[in-house]
Amino acid sequence: MGNVVIGRLDKIDEWTTGAPFTKSSEIKPDANETVLFSLQEFDKGKCGGKDVRLFVPSELADECKDLSNVSVYFDLELYPFFQRIKEEMKSDEKPRGVLRIRRKVLEEKGDSVMIGDLFVLSALVGEPSEAMVKRTKGEVRPSHVILTVDFGGGTMGHLEYTFASEGEKIEFEWSGIKRIIEFDSDEMTPLTPDGLTTLPLSYSVDAILSGAHSADEGLLQSLNKYRSLLTGGDWR
Repeated sequence: MGNVVIGRLDKIDEWTTGAPFTKSSEIKPDANETVLFSLQEFDKGKCGGKDVRLFVPSELADECKDLSNVSVYFDLELYPFFQRIKEEMKSDEKPRGVLRIRRKVLEEKGDSVMIGDLFVLSALVGEPSEAMVKRTKGEVRPSHVILTVDFGGGTMGHLEYTFASEGEKIEFEWSGIKRIIEFDSDEMTPLTPDGLTTLPLSYSVDAILSGAHSADEGLLQSLNKYRSLLTGGDWR
């Protein structure tokens, strides 16, 4: 059974990918092969089938829920920096503290990136019970959203999002009882030429294949809960 990955091809780090993959117009990959398709090439009618494992970003989860062998991935969870942070924080029995995230993402991502982040963070620090949401007016560009989230157990989150037509950035800060962890994607500079350019936020095909979640009823219900949290503030 082959794999079909739908997503942003510019996010794939080919240098750190070990799994064999190809960018092809053929929708049916050979066994043990992974074929990458851009979001613009996505055609639900051609992606189904028992002989294909389909991997889609979280914004396509609802659209693909009636297909078989579908897994959903979340970009925040795939970044190498977040995988390292997760290992550090999981060494604590129950992380307690303040989580701060600032993200600049493409405007087209909309609420899907925030819903996805809540899904990923809930596995790290606990299920959010309520959130206060502040948004700029619809005509303001770039637009901004601030989430103040109660993750329970003494953990609070302050998540800031800027939606713009170009550029991406992530700042992550965890202030816990025993440790402080910080990350800034703008500091991911290469050795040459003279550290004048920043490295893109990217992840490997391997990370998608190993880190994606089965698009079962439990996952879809969780995403709906977080969607409700952003619009209504409380699902209890």
